Amino acid sequence: MRQSARNLLMGSLLLATWHGGARAADTSLDCFAQSAATQGYSLGLPRNATLTPDGRGALFLRSGPRDTALQLWLYDIASGQETALTHVASKDEHLSVEEKARRERARLTMTGVTAFEVADNGRSAIASQAGRLLKVNLTDHGVTALPGDQWGAPRLSPDGRYIAAVKDNDVHVIALDSGKSHRVTHGGKPDLTHGVAEFAAAEELDRHDGMWWSPDSRSLVYEEADLSGVEEHYIADPENPATAPVAFRYPKAGTPNARVRLGIIKRHGGHTRWIRWDNNAYPYVVRVVWSKETGRLSLVVMNRAQSEERVLDVNPRTGRTTELLAEHDPAWVNIAPTARTSGLSLPHWLKDGQHFLWASERSGKWQLEMRHADGTLDHVLTPANLPFASLDDVDEAHHAITFTATPDRMGTAVYRQDLDTGAITPLATDAGLHQVHFASDRHDAFIDRFNAADGSVHVALRDHDGRITATLPDVAQALPAFNMQFLTVGAQGYDAMVVRPVNFRRGQRLPVILSVYAGPGYKEVLRAPRMHAEKQCLANQGFIVVSLDGRGTPGRDRDWERAIRNDLIDAPLEDQVAGVKALGQKFPEMDMNRVGVYGWSFGGYFTAMAVMRHPELFRAGVAGAPPVDFSDYDTAYTERYLGLPDQDVAGYRTSNVLTYAANLSRPLMLIHGVTDDNVYFINTLKLTRALITAGRPYDLMLLPGTHMLSDPILRANVSIARMRYLKDHLPPVRSGKSG
Repeated sequence: MRQSARNLLMGSLLLATWHGGARAADTSLDCFAQSAATQGYSLGLPRNATLTPDGRGALFLRSGPRDTALQLWLYDIASGQETALTHVASKDEHLSVEEKARRERARLTMTGVTAFEVADNGRSAIASQAGRLLKVNLTDHGVTALPGDQWGAPRLSPDGRYIAAVKDNDVHVIALDSGKSHRVTHGGKPDLTHGVAEFAAAEELDRHDGMWWSPDSRSLVYEEADLSGVEEHYIADPENPATAPVAFRYPKAGTPNARVRLGIIKRHGGHTRWIRWDNNAYPYVVRVVWSKETGRLSLVVMNRAQSEERVLDVNPRTGRTTELLAEHDPAWVNIAPTARTSGLSLPHWLKDGQHFLWASERSGKWQLEMRHADGTLDHVLTPANLPFASLDDVDEAHHAITFTATPDRMGTAVYRQDLDTGAITPLATDAGLHQVHFASDRHDAFIDRFNAADGSVHVALRDHDGRITATLPDVAQALPAFNMQFLTVGAQGYDAMVVRPVNFRRGQRLPVILSVYAGPGYKEVLRAPRMHAEKQCLANQGFIVVSLDGRGTPGRDRDWERAIRNDLIDAPLEDQVAGVKALGQKFPEMDMNRVGVYGWSFGGYFTAMAVMRHPELFRAGVAGAPPVDFSDYDTAYTERYLGLPDQDVAGYRTSNVLTYAANLSRPLMLIHGVTDDNVYFINTLKLTRALITAGRPYDLMLLPGTHMLSDPILRANVSIARMRYLKDHLPPVRSGKSG
């Protein structure tokens, strides 16, 4: 018998209190606790590793194997010795509302020292910890706390002498030698912010910066965001009813965005020179690039419909802009990939000032291009069979670039290309995911964070030819045994993953769980087992867990991804159903009469749709934090795929879970954090109202917290509750037949 929503909620509240006993009684559940406590066995691995400018060492962040407190470490390559440069305590960190929101946008769950930058002279670095700034002497390893706290978004100047940081919604500049600071911008307030990226940029445009130093360290570009026209949403904390609700400016689809403009100001302050472009026609600032090589300042801006993108050349003395090139797409223009760790954004100007590098998917696949200074195409650099993923290094002295590509869709690889001949040399091509970092002005070695197909993760130093010369030490817990298979399946050649129990025996017939995202911007099937540790825990409970990438997901080609334009659900649903059935035909151990589905965020949305629209296949579902009605979701995401609500009523209705709520005939559990500031709880509330109105039963688990499940106990218990729900509603065969 299915539990009522009220009874299940009671059960979820009790779960945390008896979890310890459950672990003692059932050790098979330890897998979920281990995976959650280690964040998928990623805690204890070096993060954000970079070579020091002299090439003698590497700096990186690392926590313990089961804690989230990051410290800054220095690794000496010659001796193999590592030194902890910081020893900060993070148990009692007190973060501002703004900092909590920034971390939510960046999906940052770590504490302690969460970021650092190294001065080009290699003698010092800065580190940030919960609003405090630390000056680190790399010669004697001394650490000095700079005056003040609640500093946000710190940026070290290229000459290593100053820090630009945000406090009280204004930009301040701090002298690194004295620690003295002064306010550079004025008039900042909660509805008029300076120096930080607004919600749309940080959440959906992959731009987390709001200020940029000039190459000579004398000036700054900063963002001013006027939020006064953005809808105000309030989030109350039910656990603390005496606390006033927190106000957030949330740009819901079809409503006003923040009004953004960019100003140039001297380091010491004074008059702001505003950069002039048509920010009514092109309100989204996608990238700001102030070229170290040439001093040229470039902007990439986009219209609200995201069908047009402009690359603008800026005159820093006057603020005037000149258009260099434009990208158009009748569906939407994807933003050019950026090297997240090396900081090489596009456009990237060459030192001669006569050429720049740019990436486009105009041909249907991402390719890197050489462009003349006026924006016209010189020639295409990277071949279509190596879809471009990021520009990692430009070595002009040797006329070469290093780039990351996706040669097989399920992994990445690193290559060097000769700019004169076009010849390509593989540097790191072992199966898995490679994330590369080159230090500033060093082209002879690089860091490769390699998430391997065998389940290991190595943060390695590679030389000019790609040979591994050192591996940074880690303290991560080893990944337990896994049983994962990666393949393509079906007439469409869907990328697929099949996870079986580690003790699977031939002849078994097990229920099937589709672990799904299926939405735009995210690829689920990647040949990196450590990323899928929790799926292995679920499979070990007696399931076969599968995942697929269908139309709408990235990494294939333009038309594949844009098949969801004006309809977010039909093509993904059709492909996931076809893919699961194709796997069932291929593998007789999959009991196709016992199929469940679960997912989070867009995956939660898909789950609800799947059990409502395909009950003949999906017998039960668990939907986490689902965006039910996309008119309640944010502008930059929703309008990219569906346009404005009043211009595509049919698309919004087709893509709305509420349209199909009355069809629910299978068990469905809804899980949602009541203080979620990404997918607001109103989504699940609307769905429960629709289900009650239609007389359809459902189950509900309410969570404290936001969109991320960062608390390990909470995450483990949610995973266990999900597993038990699916096991209860996909019972084992009792009469020799599945039913």
